[in-house]
Amino acid sequence: MACTISSMNSYDGGIKINSSESRYLSQRLESIKDEQGFLGNIWNGIKEVTNLGQSASDCDSMLQKFNSGEISFEEAVEYIDNFDTKQENMSGLLSNILTGTVAIASTILTIGTGPIGWTVALLKGAPIGAAVKTGINLLDRATNNIEGDELDVKQIAKDVVSGAMTGATSAVSSGVGAGIKAGKIGISLLNGAKCGVVCGAASGAGSYLTDVAFGDKEFDSGELLANTATSAFVSGTVGTAVGGGMYGIANLAGNVGKDVAKSTAQAIVSDSTSSMARKALGQAEKNVLFA
Repeated sequence: MACTISSMNSYDGGIKINSSESRYLSQRLESIKDEQGFLGNIWNGIKEVTNLGQSASDCDSMLQKFNSGEISFEEAVEYIDNFDTKQENMSGLLSNILTGTVAIASTILTIGTGPIGWTVALLKGAPIGAAVKTGINLLDRATNNIEGDELDVKQIAKDVVSGAMTGATSAVSSGVGAGIKAGKIGISLLNGAKCGVVCGAASGAGSYLTDVAFGDKEFDSGELLANTATSAFVSGTVGTAVGGGMYGIANLAGNVGKDVAKSTAQAIVSDSTSSMARKALGQAEKNVLFA
């Protein structure tokens, strides 16, 4: 962001402070915070708790360091800009992960645990992915703190394209159901990880190339590789958790269903036995009384 900063200086305990630079940094940081929707806030919250990566609190600390003369203006700007870039990238990655997860679950629920081909993936996964990613990003935008933030038709078009790619890839690469069908959690974990890597790499590359196609970014092979690798790694980790989680849910539901079925069968048998016994006793009474 280009800006003109005047040389308005003040002194605090012998430390020279440029009030215009300080004000610029404060406004820049507040603007970034306001842009955060629920995805950005979730990721920032994770970093605040785990202390992994740059968080909003870390940026506040850097601003204080600038005001106390510990760091330069350029260092503070670079730190805050890095926070903005990482928040934006991770929000996009979370959106892709959620889209892929919903596409996997929805496809398995609608067509079962068998192999999923490209035809089914395009018919099922692609429209689910397009709808889910568009909805997630609209909700993310609706939950930011920017007043009068207008609907971006171009962004929606990008979400439809990249969401369809993520949905189709997630559906066709899904092998989580095989572990559920075989009754082996190891298969679900492994296939979940493989699925996560495949659809993560595809969605990371797809989202980047979509930005390039719409003119929002200039193509850079290094940046494409970084987006693809990062998305593949994170999605692979999430895919492992999804595979284990879906296996657990399926088995829990299956065991509950078996228990209900067993109890129902026992109740039916007991009731039938009681009915037969009552009929036999009734018939015996009739025979005795009317003999």
